[in-house]
Amino acid sequence: MTNKNIIIINLVFTLLLIIIVVVSIFIGYEPTPLHRVISAIKDLGNPDNQTLIKILLRYRIPRTLICIIAGAGLSICGVVFQTLLRNPLASPYTLGTASFASLGAYIAYLYSDKIFLPWGNYPASYLLALIFGLSEITLILVLIWKKIRFSPYILLLTGVTFGMLANSIIMLLRYFALPHKLVFMERWFFGSTQVIGYRPVITCGTGFIITTLYLLYSSRMLDQYGFDLEIAESRGVNVRRLQLTIFCIASILIAVLVAEVGPIGFVGLIIPHIARAIYGPSHLNLTTGSALIGGSFLLVCDILSRRLFSTEVPIGIVTTIIGVPVFLYILLKGINKEWTG
Repeated sequence: MTNKNIIIINLVFTLLLIIIVVVSIFIGYEPTPLHRVISAIKDLGNPDNQTLIKILLRYRIPRTLICIIAGAGLSICGVVFQTLLRNPLASPYTLGTASFASLGAYIAYLYSDKIFLPWGNYPASYLLALIFGLSEITLILVLIWKKIRFSPYILLLTGVTFGMLANSIIMLLRYFALPHKLVFMERWFFGSTQVIGYRPVITCGTGFIITTLYLLYSSRMLDQYGFDLEIAESRGVNVRRLQLTIFCIASILIAVLVAEVGPIGFVGLIIPHIARAIYGPSHLNLTTGSALIGGSFLLVCDILSRRLFSTEVPIGIVTTIIGVPVFLYILLKGINKEWTG
């Protein structure tokens, strides 16, 4: 695919994302027509108009931005994990980071009356989710550190094992949890983009920008790594350093995203396949393309979660309902020849 075609495709997806953003801000669960917003801006002295503007600034816009960031972040992490593990079924949650982050959040919800964390306005659920997610990354690194070049299969199996451990502890906590706390924990577990203010946007956005910049910088090395490890080493790629750096940076971003919005499934699994089918194997194009498609996809799912049912449902349910048939179609039709052969 030529650079001109790539630019055109990116422009199309960017325009599509802008349209979805407008829909997300002005439609939502309670529709807010554009003409009403314009009238409210002209007459800010009216308390009802002030409330409307506050809803847009503190709820609608942050929610829209967090959907874009989370969708884009999960998508690019899915791309690099499929490359890192050399496995088309890999996703941002394969290595267990999301499970450990979820465990931290569960503990925070279950013992919220006993936990005191004096760190600004960050809730205990966020901080414990991030701490547990980073701890799991550290444990994996400790186990594989002495290997000259760790095998993708060892990394995969280690992450899956830790994920199973975290999930078993979560099930134990759910078994003993009080009913009213269990309901709240379950809602978070299905994913939620109902953020208030811009603190979550800034936190997740910072992690997303750092991760994206590094992946763009490492795109050529990732291309060679994805083709063949030995050839990559013969061309000067430090495979061990690339593996460790990508694993750490992507896992940290996942921990941050899960801490904020919960574990949202299928975004990081299906979007990389769609992006590869459109953009080809180049990680420079895959990174930007996956971010655009992933951000648009999660934002559409968020709009559907607000409008599809009589009441708002967790966004993770919508991504699963859409993701399962889409992934089966990709798998059975063999759209991505790079993975299916």
